[in-house]
Amino acid sequence: MTHMVIFRHPEGKAGYHQAESLDDAVRFVERLRNQEHVTDARLFRMEEVPIEFRTYYKVEVGAAPAHPAAPAHPASTAPAATTPPPATEPANGDAAELAPQAVLDPAPVEAVAGRGRRFSRS
Repeated sequence: MTHMVIFRHPEGKAGYHQAESLDDAVRFVERLRNQEHVTDARLFRMEEVPIEFRTYYKVEVGAAPAHPAAPAHPASTAPAATTPPPATEPANGDAAELAPQAVLDPAPVEAVAGRGRRFSRS
């Protein structure tokens, strides 16, 4: 198992040394103390932590564009023609007017990709 020695030189500079065995790490700490006069050394056992990367999709709703203001018309003596108001998005109460939509459950990436757990070691 790999071990890591973390130490601080007498000048204050941090140092790191990776050793393949505990005996190698202990010998390195002894050399630091006896030859380089390092008194601040720590020894850690390193173990790989398995991780997996998965695709994640996030949906964000952008701000709706502002409706342009109607141009100002000069006052006229003729009666104004009535025009329908511009179409807007339905309000919450108007949702029944929309066509029903199917709700789909998202499939795991592993099932869709057909490969699954590509980086897993077990």
